[in-house]
Amino acid sequence: MAAIPQDLLDRIRTLERQVRELSGRAQTRPALDQIQHRPVVIAEGGTLQVKAKTGQEMVYIGGISPDHPDGSDQYGVLISREDGSLALAMWSSGKMPQGIDIYDSRGSTIFTEDRINGGLGVPYLHTPFYADGDLDRYPKTQSGSPETLWTAAHIRYHPMLTVAAYGAADFGTTGVVQVYVDGQPWGEQHTINSGDWYYFADGPKLCPGEYAALTKIEIKAWRTGGTGNVYACAAGCLGTQTR
Repeated sequence: MAAIPQDLLDRIRTLERQVRELSGRAQTRPALDQIQHRPVVIAEGGTLQVKAKTGQEMVYIGGISPDHPDGSDQYGVLISREDGSLALAMWSSGKMPQGIDIYDSRGSTIFTEDRINGGLGVPYLHTPFYADGDLDRYPKTQSGSPETLWTAAHIRYHPMLTVAAYGAADFGTTGVVQVYVDGQPWGEQHTINSGDWYYFADGPKLCPGEYAALTKIEIKAWRTGGTGNVYACAAGCLGTQTR
C-alpha cells in the first residue's frame, strides 16, 4: 500500500472539521423563508406578489399601468379578494397624485381620496338644512322638567360624538337645552334667555355604547322662568375619531 503523505491527512482532517462546523451553523441559522434583523429591498423595477395555491394573485406591489404622463414607470399597490375582485388600490390615472381607493365585492367604489385638493372623495356626506326665522316652526315646550324635542338614531361607528343645536325662548322666558344619550345627560346644560337663537356644540366627547351599537341621541329642553315657550333646533350629530 502506497504511503499517504502526512500533510494530505492533515488536510482531510481540516476539511472534515470545516464540514462539521458548516453543518452546525446551518442548523442554527434562520430558515430560508425567514428574514431577520435586515430590511427587504426589491430594486430595479422588481415586484412583490402573494398568490394563493390556485394561482390567484392576492397582493401585488410594483409597476402598474398607466405610466406617468412623462413616460416614467408608476409603482403602486393592488390587494384582491380570494375571488379575484379588487379590494384596494393605490394608484393614479394621470397627472394627479396617487390615492387610495377601496371597492366592494361588486366593484363599486366605496372610498376614495380627493386627489386634487386632498381630503375625502367618496363617500359624499350629507349636510342638512333647517328652517330659519319663525320660532313657531320649531318644537317647543313649557314643561318645567326635561322634555324631548328632537331624537336621532345614531350608530356608534366612531368613538367620539359631537352634537350641535340651537335654543331660543319667548320674551320674558328662560330655559335650558341639553343633549341626552341613551336616556342619560351627556351634554352641558345650556341656559337659554329670551331673544335670538343661541348656538352650542357639545363634544367631541366619548360616545357611550359598543361599536356599531344603536345609540339614542335626544335634545331636551325645559322652562326655568316666565310663562312662554322654550325652543330647540337640531343642527347636527357627528361621529369622529379620537384626537
